Amino acid sequence: MRFYYFQESGAFERDSATGTYRVNFEKMKEAMLSSSEQILKIQGDGDYATAKKLIEEQGFIREELQKDLDRIGEAGIPRDIVFEQAAEVWGLK
Repeated sequence: MRFYYFQESGAFERDSATGTYRVNFEKMKEAMLSSSEQILKIQGDGDYATAKKLIEEQGFIREELQKDLDRIGEAGIPRDIVFEQAAEVWGLK
């Protein structure tokens, strides 16, 4: 859902010729804050109708994005990077 919210907010642009994305960092920061505010308000108010509407409108992966994700997967580029940190990881325990 955030992907489409960010896209609609102008937080990034997709070059349709190359399938690459360019981030607008200023708009991304604004979109992250407003998206978080929106979600927290919906949760805090217990606004089921608005949450349901958001899921119906944006809670799925559209064809264009799926093609881009498939291209990333085929190239072997990880999509979800996990930063592991703990005393054991650093050999401190």
